[in-house]
Amino acid sequence: MTTRREAEEGCEGGRARLLAAAVRLFAAKGYAATTVREILVSAGVTAPVLYHHFGNKEGLFLALIEEGRATLAAARARALAPGGSATERILRLSRAHAAVRRQFVDLVRMVEGILQGPPEAAPACNLRALAEESVRVFEQIVQEGVESGELRACNPNHVALALLGALEITARRYVLDPDEGRSDEQLDGMIAVILAGVAPAAA
Repeated sequence: MTTRREAEEGCEGGRARLLAAAVRLFAAKGYAATTVREILVSAGVTAPVLYHHFGNKEGLFLALIEEGRATLAAARARALAPGGSATERILRLSRAHAAVRRQFVDLVRMVEGILQGPPEAAPACNLRALAEESVRVFEQIVQEGVESGELRACNPNHVALALLGALEITARRYVLDPDEGRSDEQLDGMIAVILAGVAPAAA
């Protein structure tokens, strides 16, 4: 006889399997082209498990977006813990962003597919706001570096966009070749070049 604890653990396992199956299928086929049946078969669960945890396919999609957002927010908080110069915090934050992108490769693919497709191809969610939040966080650190004299006067938005561009390049290279193993080295190098461009002039 199945105990209540076993049932609860099985239910939570079903939730995790649904998330894993859905993001894999959404990344490969797109949200609209993926059927609920395909998700259920891939996850090895029945429809009531999906309805219990997420309500429907849209709820499952939104849960994936929220999981990625929450993971990135937690990584940012750790990277921005007190201590270190502005350049050190920029590097920590950049590495944290890159690590989350590597952790959620299928989610990144899914989001890119949505951004490139028609608006009705997926449920409404404010992906632009998530991207703008990343820009604001980098802008703030750059501005703090300017105010402390660690960085020369510059446009924090431009520097933030350059830093995020370096992250995007690194993430795309990782998606194309996850086994290359040089993404951190390449990211650090690009960040160093960007920060050298806003370093104070030598006395």
